[in-house]
Amino acid sequence: MGATYGQKSTLSATDLNLHINIEDMIMKYPDERIELIKRWDGKNFKNAVRSHKYEWSLRENRAITANVVGDVASDATTLVVDTAGVFNKDDVFQKPDGEICIVTAVGGGTQVTFKSWSGDAEAVTDGEALKIIGVAAPQGADADNMVVIGFDDLYNYTQIFEDVVELTGTQHASLIRGDENSGELLSRKQRELVEKLQSTLILGQRVKDDATKTYTMGGLKYLIDTYASSNVVAFGGSSTWDTDQSVIDKFDDAFDLISNKVDGKPVIYIGAAAMRKLKAVQATYKRSAFDNKKRGVGVVDTYMSHLFGEVDIVLIQERAGLLNDLIFIGDESKVGYKAHRNRGWFTTPLAKTGDSYRWQVLGEYTMKLDTPKSWAYINGLGL
Repeated sequence: MGATYGQKSTLSATDLNLHINIEDMIMKYPDERIELIKRWDGKNFKNAVRSHKYEWSLRENRAITANVVGDVASDATTLVVDTAGVFNKDDVFQKPDGEICIVTAVGGGTQVTFKSWSGDAEAVTDGEALKIIGVAAPQGADADNMVVIGFDDLYNYTQIFEDVVELTGTQHASLIRGDENSGELLSRKQRELVEKLQSTLILGQRVKDDATKTYTMGGLKYLIDTYASSNVVAFGGSSTWDTDQSVIDKFDDAFDLISNKVDGKPVIYIGAAAMRKLKAVQATYKRSAFDNKKRGVGVVDTYMSHLFGEVDIVLIQERAGLLNDLIFIGDESKVGYKAHRNRGWFTTPLAKTGDSYRWQVLGEYTMKLDTPKSWAYINGLGL
């Protein structure tokens, strides 16, 4: 085959020849500016992202408490509960004052027939809670029917983060602004987009606009508001910071909300303004990066929770002040972000216009929160 001379035309090049993957470059950026990008991954995604809409299902563990509907006499053998799918035959439950009962039949999911198992016969008042403490199947019993618990279908959209770098021929051929070349300019443009991605992971709104084919992802706050709206703790404004116990109570409230949904120790996401306040909370509830033998004031890096012991505090140093009124607490193993297949950060040269060079920097991502009830947030910080 003969030699080929001159510049090779891009007309015969495939998309992959022109597509330069730069996704791994973000790992070189300082941690403190893109903390969530460094901490999150896509391990919680079961499938590749192949569409602008990513869907997953959630089925929670069967509940173990339900409230009584109507008053129940001490000698009654039937009652009605407010939630279907909690009780099943052979479940052992406890009344509020300690009487232990065993379920003999369930009708329609809420009609419970039972008999006393131990303790004094006890009347129950409308709205009081019954707690399942075990199950006791008799020897040789036939298998019971399964308690059917429905699935919740959750979803999020992908979002395109895009910008363009344009240089004159002279700028492309030489160093620009001192010692920054075109490759470094592309890297800086990508970093700007990564910072915007992190902001979206926190406060993005899930929107679908078919007319313009524009889709945006819901962030952490949106998915909590949508699927776990009760997991919000009102801090109460600036006056709450006046006493340590008031602050501690609010954190404890948030931990209580997620206690049955997390798989491991949760973490705390906090902004710089709230961190300044948290540093003043009594030392027994937090630990600094410096010990008492060293001089100076360290950044608070753990908090002593009443349920989980020491949990990590992650300082999110975003520039927009998105966390000035929000503190998030939750299970990091339940949350992640992932690129659309073959759409992780990349750059593509665009057509030349005169004596200029242009590149598009683009990435398409979505985020997934497996169990929204494993996260809560505190708002109304008064900062």
